Amino acid sequence: MLVLGGGLGGVSAALTLTATEALREKFDVTLVSHGWRLGGKGASGRNAAQGQRIEEHGLHIFLGFYDNAFRLVRGAYAEWEKPAGYAFQTWSDAFRPLYQVTLMQDIPRSGKTHWHAWNLDFPERPGTPGDPRPLGPNGFAALLIDALLALVAKHDHLPGHLTTKIGLDALDKARAHIEAAGDGALDHGLLVDLLTLVQKGFQKVVEPLLEFSDEGWEFACFADFGLAFAIGCLSDVLPYGKDGFDRINGEDFREWLQKHGISDTFAWSAPVRLLYDMCFSYRNGEATDGPENARFAAGAAAEILLLMGFAYKGAPLWKMNAGMGDTVFTPAWFVLKQRGVDIKLFHRLTKLETSENGAWVERVRLNRQVDLVNGAYDPFVKVGYGAEEGEDGKWLYCWPSEPDWSQIVDGDTIRDAGINLESVFCHCSAGESVLEVGKDFDLVVLAMPPAALAGPAAELMQADLRFRQMVEVTPAVPTQAVQLWMTPSIEEMGWKAGPTAMTSYVEELDSWGEMSHLIPAESWPPGTVKAVEYLCGTARWPVGAPPYACGLPQRMAADVRRDATEWLNANAGVLWPNTVKNGVFDQSQVYSAYYRYNLDPSELYVQCFPATVETRLKPGDSGFVNAFLAGDWTRTWFSAGSAEIAVLSGKQAAEAIARQSIDLTPSD
Repeated sequence: MLVLGGGLGGVSAALTLTATEALREKFDVTLVSHGWRLGGKGASGRNAAQGQRIEEHGLHIFLGFYDNAFRLVRGAYAEWEKPAGYAFQTWSDAFRPLYQVTLMQDIPRSGKTHWHAWNLDFPERPGTPGDPRPLGPNGFAALLIDALLALVAKHDHLPGHLTTKIGLDALDKARAHIEAAGDGALDHGLLVDLLTLVQKGFQKVVEPLLEFSDEGWEFACFADFGLAFAIGCLSDVLPYGKDGFDRINGEDFREWLQKHGISDTFAWSAPVRLLYDMCFSYRNGEATDGPENARFAAGAAAEILLLMGFAYKGAPLWKMNAGMGDTVFTPAWFVLKQRGVDIKLFHRLTKLETSENGAWVERVRLNRQVDLVNGAYDPFVKVGYGAEEGEDGKWLYCWPSEPDWSQIVDGDTIRDAGINLESVFCHCSAGESVLEVGKDFDLVVLAMPPAALAGPAAELMQADLRFRQMVEVTPAVPTQAVQLWMTPSIEEMGWKAGPTAMTSYVEELDSWGEMSHLIPAESWPPGTVKAVEYLCGTARWPVGAPPYACGLPQRMAADVRRDATEWLNANAGVLWPNTVKNGVFDQSQVYSAYYRYNLDPSELYVQCFPATVETRLKPGDSGFVNAFLAGDWTRTWFSAGSAEIAVLSGKQAAEAIARQSIDLTPSD
């Protein structure tokens, strides 16, 4: 069994196929990945020259409803035979809950607009991430009504009790009907009529709320959004069960909300923008034109919002206590090794060749990027973990930000030539490996996104129309990321609301993660770094750039730095008022900085646009008898880019191969 791709989809497939002794006896698994580490878009590296700082592709946070992703992580930590002194002995050592989400909204006042931070505190919910706790359609219906009632109760102190105009009687009737139905059939038409009555009445009296205060504006925004969202779900989705979401994937989410009555005032407000920004959902990365280029399949968007708001376990968000590579892919590596999986790093797929009749993959051609000094490669560095270097003797196995050149034949020469072994634009070859079906492999998992398959899988695209449509139609976009290590603390910078994850702010760095909890995982001189801040957003495709060649992503990172400096000058003051003086961001407060432009095909973010979900193929339905698919670009659940879908896809590919359901419930 050959798994091509070392991201979450490929790792999930390999872990699932080797989950039991019986499976390990049946399947001999080889996992192939280019470069010096696992991770794909989730890879992270440690920069030894800069305090062992964590360098990410972007901002990675697990959501509390990621049952499949958390089962993979929890299972890996439970099975891995960790050495004494290792800092993360359990999954809960590696993750921490986050209950606050910040949405940014520009509010008009006196002909101008000013940005306001809406800090939303979510309650702790029962359960542990990874333990399934399914909610049926009736449960989601009840929670939608409860959320509207809670919103009114939170703001019932507004002058004149304007919140009562939302129509409490109608909401109470809706809730009573759901309670009376229990697990039985709901009269969705009745619920829609009641909420539509509330919506029309509320929109007639909303103007005083907008004029009164920022809080009034916030209440009006969430009420208007919540009513349109609930009416849409009760009209188009929940009456049709699990398949209801697919019914509206041909529509754009924002346009779907407008169809269900959201007012023009709030049709591009923070709660609407949330998913577009979080999932980089802009055509060609053009995010600065408001909603003009914003596209998101309505069914996927509705499902994600319902799950985010109501189906999480513990906390809505879970931040990692080190890099994603250290936290997720390190334990996965060691568990795969314990199970006897052969992991081949430094191998890049160059061509997939089909049989004469085009029915199966007959040959796999790999570029062996380098030769190894000792024939094997140890990918890890040990990094201390604690408030002070070596304070408690704890440490982590971490992936470095560049290969250990001393383990590579002619490593110094390759390094000095500026070769990036993770970039398809950089060619480095020590020879070719040709793998033949029936001799070197029987089955193959393609755990690489469509953009990365487009070249190597040309024969597959020619042999199968559906495969070609998937590769050609599935949209993807570059992204950009900025990481700042600051000398003042986040409180000294002027942010007083505590740890948070923010989105819907000024493009193109519209999302921010407060990541100061990572300082103990790095090795800075004592007292130098007091805050760590991550910013990210979509990036435009290069215009007028030199041809895609070695070094282009690094050259584009210089543009990220330039644009980020301008963005910080103009916008950082709203978030961190003490970092900007006279319209200029104080760069002297930055101890270290990292800028990244994600342009390689395997690094692009796969988007979920309307009318593209149906062209995705299921993990077990590639069109080729011995090929399977894994990654967040396949047709699985809500089919949008996320760690959850990547893991689920890998699991489904493995189950299609094994022709059985495979239980990955962790033993912790």
